Amino acid sequence: MFKLTKKLVATAAALLAAGVAYAQDSGPLIELLIRKGVINDQEAEELRAELLKDFAANSPAGKLDLSSRVNRLTLALDGRIRYQYDNETTNSPGAAGPNNDRSRYRYRFRLAANALLSQNWSLGLRLETANGATSTNDDFGAAGSTNFAKDGNVAYVGQFFIQYASNNAFGGAVDNFDVRLGKHAHPFFTPGVNGFWIDSDINFEGVSEQLTWFDAPAKGWNLALRGGQYILANNSRLTVGSSFTNTPSVMWVGQAEFSRQQVVEGNSYGTRVAPTFVAFSAPGIASDVSTYDDLVSLILPVEHTIRVHERPLALYATYGVNLSGDKRTAKLYPVGANKPDYDTMFNAGLRYGATRNPGDWQVTAEYRSVEAGAYSGLLLDSDFGAGRTNVRGPIASFSYNLTDAVNFTTTWFHAENIDQASPSSVGYHKADVVQFDLSARF
Repeated sequence: MFKLTKKLVATAAALLAAGVAYAQDSGPLIELLIRKGVINDQEAEELRAELLKDFAANSPAGKLDLSSRVNRLTLALDGRIRYQYDNETTNSPGAAGPNNDRSRYRYRFRLAANALLSQNWSLGLRLETANGATSTNDDFGAAGSTNFAKDGNVAYVGQFFIQYASNNAFGGAVDNFDVRLGKHAHPFFTPGVNGFWIDSDINFEGVSEQLTWFDAPAKGWNLALRGGQYILANNSRLTVGSSFTNTPSVMWVGQAEFSRQQVVEGNSYGTRVAPTFVAFSAPGIASDVSTYDDLVSLILPVEHTIRVHERPLALYATYGVNLSGDKRTAKLYPVGANKPDYDTMFNAGLRYGATRNPGDWQVTAEYRSVEAGAYSGLLLDSDFGAGRTNVRGPIASFSYNLTDAVNFTTTWFHAENIDQASPSSVGYHKADVVQFDLSARF
């Protein structure tokens, strides 16, 4: 057994006496002990190893033969069955175009594995259905060689990354440091149904960093600085003019979140404010409004959560402006057209309740607006107005936990053109989407 210091004895004795269950669930408690200064990083690693050793010796699940380099392996699976109805009326300048009406029968799964290695390193992998950037859904009855064939159903690598995370990093100057390299979920605060200014299904490719300080800039407040550098296209030997370029196209994100929160019965209450900067450097990408030309955005998401009748009530909003919106808008309209600078976007909503335990429910209502030159449709929520710009309208959602692992959710999206006289490629005249989801996870 490892030689633990005196300040570890009581903690280790309690955890080891508790048996096998704590071997898998003690991570948050150990992190709390580190943050409070009860133990240091090295002592935490020793305690984790001792708990895992006990788990391996006393649990059938612990008999899994893993490499000695792995301190902990976490497996997670979530699946969803969805019925979706779409009614989209295409936009013709000054009038509604043909009606597009369809029903879709869909499914999604995501299987993830995360291996905690020694000295704060970990390795993550997630397989998921569908190959789209903003969707992980596949369709029943989709293309295949025959009915019920499996050749139309493929699992893709949705995430693959190497992560380093440490408490009391850089000699204690930073309370928590986290960096991820590879294909991974982003760390940014994006309040709204499905994430609003970054679709929740997007896995960025590149590097994400986060530095966190507790009780900063004032007691009770926390500060998190986040950064992201994401490759859009590697542009290797791309021909630009008469020469080659080897400079990648990159999305740059910076966010500073100030938060004052407390957790009551598993739910967070308090305030979050996160000024954000998003920009793109894209050599070689053509001047196409569906890509990232002329996008330098300032975005301010905020959220405040209070307790009402023993449940959380969150009020949230986001405001964004594209500093190059006039240039981007000019590319959308014919030369000489009379047009304002469509350079802003926003959402505002409320969320009441939470879905953590059996019988829990949550209701969300939101309104959002994205002007034509405000942002890129490649990053927006694909369920609202098909991810296009020049749309505005409401969203309503209800979610209910059948068990702690099985959930039912229904959501309605309604979007209409802000400028109905815009070209047919910019937004929909009207777009309605209704979804019914049955989800399960472990």
